[in-house]
Amino acid sequence: MGDRHLRAPREEPARRAHHALPPRRHDAPEGQGVMRRSLHFVPGGQERMIAKALTLPADGLILDLEDAVPPSLKPATRPIVRRWLETLDFGGRERWVRMNPIFTEHAIPDLEETITARPDGYLVPKPRSAADVRQVAQALERLEEKHGIPFGSTRLILIATETPRGLLNIGEVAAASPRITALSWGIEDLGAAMGLPRVRDESGRYLDIPRHARVMCAVAASAAGVEWLDTVYTDIPDLEGLRRECREGVAMGFSGKLSIHPSQVEVINQEFTPSKADAEDALALIATFEEHARKGAGAFAWKGQMMDQPHLTRAQKIAERARQAGVI
Repeated sequence: MGDRHLRAPREEPARRAHHALPPRRHDAPEGQGVMRRSLHFVPGGQERMIAKALTLPADGLILDLEDAVPPSLKPATRPIVRRWLETLDFGGRERWVRMNPIFTEHAIPDLEETITARPDGYLVPKPRSAADVRQVAQALERLEEKHGIPFGSTRLILIATETPRGLLNIGEVAAASPRITALSWGIEDLGAAMGLPRVRDESGRYLDIPRHARVMCAVAASAAGVEWLDTVYTDIPDLEGLRRECREGVAMGFSGKLSIHPSQVEVINQEFTPSKADAEDALALIATFEEHARKGAGAFAWKGQMMDQPHLTRAQKIAERARQAGVI
């Protein structure tokens, strides 16, 4: 679908208050207080699956209009997803819609049909460059103005490695719009585009190209100042493999993981929630930093290791995530 009707995007620093709609009924809080340990995919139009998803402890749900819906069914599925957003009680969970890629004929209708139901934002698949992201932002700007939605309030999560171009351009993609709140990555579409016969070795660990995509997602998101979310684990029965991959993700700084089956959510939440022992250790380290700061010391030995500012930053992040999860 062409974009002749779309204007160049304005800078999006603030939300315009005029003609603003009232707050969404089931909004999750915005900003740094949002937990995104688990974002769970729900196929658009599948009533049984949305009913099940609303019983899960996922931090957010992704209502899928892309891969889960055949092209012939997309027009009929969009109103169903809009109805879900308007009428179902999401219990404080974030509410995301996975739109279709912006370079397809389905993308703009996805946005036009669902934005009035005020999702928290859109999961954007297959961005190839910053221009693709800006085109989504342009469409959202136009629709927010049309419907009296606070300007810039519709957020974006990008799946930034699903095409070779997207992986090469991931730095510019991650910084393309202030609407972006998180970056994720994907390997199935990338693997298909590159003709990769497999993406994991015999032990289930990623081979070089997916490992590179995973690393670049973390680096690009950190450079852009947004969260990074780990991709789905497709071997559904292998919960131990999922647990191992979650632990790797925690070590890489991912704040959460996308899920595709109800059985995965509990494992993901467990692994992306700091333990009580880790949280208490972080609080003790923060208190020790404060004590040494009063004495004018910026670095000190603690439990046999030298501590300085990066260790404080890490401890503060652990403590904050523990508070969000109710661990402390």
